[in-house]
Amino acid sequence: WFPNSAFKTATAIKDFRTEDLPLIVFANWRGFSGGQRDMFDEVLKYGSQIVDAFVAYEQPVFVFIPPFAEIRGGAWVVLDATINANCMEMYATKGSSRGGVLEANGTASVKYRTKDLIATMHRLDEKLKALDIQLEECVDDSARIDVEAVIVKRQNQLLPVYEQISVRFCELHDTPGRMKAVGVIKQDVEWREARSFFYWRLRRKLAEFELRRKIIDAARVGRAVNVLKPTEASLLIQKWFLESSGKSEDCWEDDATMLSWMAEQSSSLELKVMEYSKACVTREIVNVLTGGGTTTAIGAAGIVEGLRLSMDQMTTE
Repeated sequence: WFPNSAFKTATAIKDFRTEDLPLIVFANWRGFSGGQRDMFDEVLKYGSQIVDAFVAYEQPVFVFIPPFAEIRGGAWVVLDATINANCMEMYATKGSSRGGVLEANGTASVKYRTKDLIATMHRLDEKLKALDIQLEECVDDSARIDVEAVIVKRQNQLLPVYEQISVRFCELHDTPGRMKAVGVIKQDVEWREARSFFYWRLRRKLAEFELRRKIIDAARVGRAVNVLKPTEASLLIQKWFLESSGKSEDCWEDDATMLSWMAEQSSSLELKVMEYSKACVTREIVNVLTGGGTTTAIGAAGIVEGLRLSMDQMTTE
């Protein structure tokens, strides 16, 4: 990102949020430009605006790394799904995509310096292991110097190969399989199946977010009951799903199955939301009446007064 492009990205995300639209980001960035002119033009400020726009987002956001694309450096920081775990999910193309703060060459130069490569050579290379034994057995200084010269020559021959191996080893930590294993992406997706996958994923998320809003609104009944967080509402939906007959954790991850269940159980889910709202109201009343001190007296008087006013406003119908 340069200052202008970072500003345009942040503005676009804010516009999509204003329109209350879901968002899919096809990510292929290698960080932010760090030149003196770009720093003067506030590239970091515009990068932070991208983060602010994601934090404020309320619709589903999918960050997808396409084939042979990569996310590096500061770009990883502003696209990380933990910025807004309520809405954001990150995916990567299986096999060819890459992601990580440092590139493989940079990681290898930091973690696998020349001394570490030489130590690895002496641990793995048969010729060097034999030369090490021969060096230990040398009693004459001239013979020792000759063996050391052969060892240095062998090390210089192997060094370019081991440097390539170290880069490849570090690159393996940036693959989709490794990213999924450490939890920075939700799933790796085959490119040929990406359209179908995101179609069902988006439909499922839109339906889930709508039900989640109803649950959160149902919990807003008073000051004593904590308002549900979106992730907690999703866990409640998952609990209802798993309580259904024949449903398992694997079914919960199947978007088509989940969407079909929500359509079939729409009336039942409405009743569950009403029951949950009633439970929140009950808990609020109990907390008021058992709070002790003036809270109990004022709360009890308020409940009685509220019932009286409600009876006055009710009609015979």
